[in-house]
Amino acid sequence: MSARQSLFDFPQSSYIAFPVLTLLSYFSPFPILIALSAPSGIAAKFLTPLLAVALRKVSHGATTLEDSPQKAIVLLTGFYMVLVYIFSATMSGTGQLLGNKTGYQNKEPRASKRSVSSGLPHRMIATHEALYDIFPAYAVTAALVVASLTSKSSTVSINGLVLHVFFKIAVYSPAYLFDVDIVRSYSHMCSISALLVALWSVLAE
Repeated sequence: MSARQSLFDFPQSSYIAFPVLTLLSYFSPFPILIALSAPSGIAAKFLTPLLAVALRKVSHGATTLEDSPQKAIVLLTGFYMVLVYIFSATMSGTGQLLGNKTGYQNKEPRASKRSVSSGLPHRMIATHEALYDIFPAYAVTAALVVASLTSKSSTVSINGLVLHVFFKIAVYSPAYLFDVDIVRSYSHMCSISALLVALWSVLAE
């Protein structure tokens, strides 16, 4: 049985075109993410206000996003960390349970993962591992942003971090789980661009 085809598949003979197109694909979302992260962009209008509400709830209304962007980033990071290291880990374990006839094997969990070769259980495990892979890049970016925040750069950089979490959790993860590979791949590229925008906003000041 032949493998399923994707628009993003390349034959082995495309060893020159593939890296060129991949690099261009990674940089292509950057202008879009700059617009989305702007003070008038979609993040500022729809996503970052949710973070502001959560910050007020946690601080009992005593702190605003503008007054304490560092606390907002800590809150966003904590939320992201719980999703990546608790919820997605639970999803991965469930994938191992469903994908092995012997169920979940806690003695050799990584070996148990490798025996799940395809289907939804495999994608549950792969989504978890992919989120693990990207979280350190987010964490380093968030730390650098917190250490370098100015009043002018805070809005765009926080918007960039929020967009990264949005793309990874609300777009990338469902696309991976439901096997929509084009959306999965491009949303990953957008999430990387969002981190670059967050850093760029600090460096540009």
